[in-house]
Amino acid sequence: METKRKILIIEDEEPLQEAIQAKFRSKNQYQVLTAFSAEAGLGVLVKETPDLIWLDLLLPGMGGFQFLQNLRSTPQWKNIPVMVVSVSGTPEKIQRAFELNVIDYIVKSQYRLEDIVKKVDDFMTSRADK
Repeated sequence: METKRKILIIEDEEPLQEAIQAKFRSKNQYQVLTAFSAEAGLGVLVKETPDLIWLDLLLPGMGGFQFLQNLRSTPQWKNIPVMVVSVSGTPEKIQRAFELNVIDYIVKSQYRLEDIVKKVDDFMTSRADK
């Protein structure tokens, strides 16, 4: 039996997080891990190593950029792929995210959820081929 790939979704908007979970779980290819804050996301990472992190930047408490800095400065987590999915898409934020080695930066209003899920599928497929 093939092991399901793990996706950690760090998103504080509960209805959106539930919709994301439902999309990924319906595919039956992924184990979905969730956190409503960056701090909770770090707590998940202590127990699990995801194949991909879906990260919102605007989070309560620790923001997404601080989470990324913590992630990249921790040896066992620094190479985990991160896809930023945020409402804010200023050039400065996008540049800063890529400086922290994200694999993609998606502005929520520019994509449908199905399109973002397809981007995740495409990324996971490309990783499986390696």
